[in-house]
Amino acid sequence: MKAFRKFNEAVGKAEFVIALVMTAAIIVLVFLSAVLRTVRLPIVWSVDVAQLLFVWICSLGADVALKHKAHIGVDLLVRKFPTKLQNAVTLGSYFLIIAFLMFIMYYGVGLCFENYLRKYQTLKVSYSLGTAAVPVGCFFMLLTTAEQIVDLRKNWGKPNVV
Repeated sequence: MKAFRKFNEAVGKAEFVIALVMTAAIIVLVFLSAVLRTVRLPIVWSVDVAQLLFVWICSLGADVALKHKAHIGVDLLVRKFPTKLQNAVTLGSYFLIIAFLMFIMYYGVGLCFENYLRKYQTLKVSYSLGTAAVPVGCFFMLLTTAEQIVDLRKNWGKPNVV
């Protein structure tokens, strides 16, 4: 379990750094594109690159938020439940999350295969490079959810509302 936790931590750090670099790249690219467009030297591929980077930022950022339990949640009612019932609701939520992620992964992989011949208009790379962000992000979120389930089971007597 320690190896799994260390792997998940390393993935989380890498996701954060990669998302940060991609965000900075989008900012620089969009700014540079706007400046060059005003002097009539447009960067025609900037929109496609920004779109590609943005979808990866969203997928990686979703896992980073999940690791920090920073996704939005409504726990007004659940907080009034006894601790063991809170934990049971949380565990049920985790299983719903897993089912949803597996559903999205399944169809996301299919979409990658469907889009392999489609190209970004200006980049001439497969659109699958962008659509792959969804199943990859879901896979990492599955790992995070599995770790959170283990943590919940370890700390069953303590409040842990999603």
